Amino acid sequence: MNRCFRIIKAAVLWKYERGSWQYDVLCGLILAFIFLVPSSCFDERPIARRQAASRLGNIGHPEFISMAEIGQLPPAMTLQAALEQVGEKRLKHPVRVQHFEPVNDVSGQRIAGYHVWFEQEN
Repeated sequence: MNRCFRIIKAAVLWKYERGSWQYDVLCGLILAFIFLVPSSCFDERPIARRQAASRLGNIGHPEFISMAEIGQLPPAMTLQAALEQVGEKRLKHPVRVQHFEPVNDVSGQRIAGYHVWFEQEN
């Protein structure tokens, strides 16, 4: 029992010399953790956004469309049509807006743009 405690203490305090097999095993464990643990375990989005994403299902990653990009389009255009036009220009194929969410600026007072999930039109 005392030997196990010493091994765990040495691993936690990183007492092994570089190049030793123990050092290599600890580095391997760290790399395995980095590459094998799914990124969903580290989802840091606010709860409301996570819930909205789970309702939408697995529809991919959103594109950020800034207000500057939308502002270059005619003002009479609806928001969804403007987002689709920017998405088509950016992704270089016809798209349809599946879902979008406003993104506030750092002050939280103004909308800086939108996170938009696109679906490729056939």
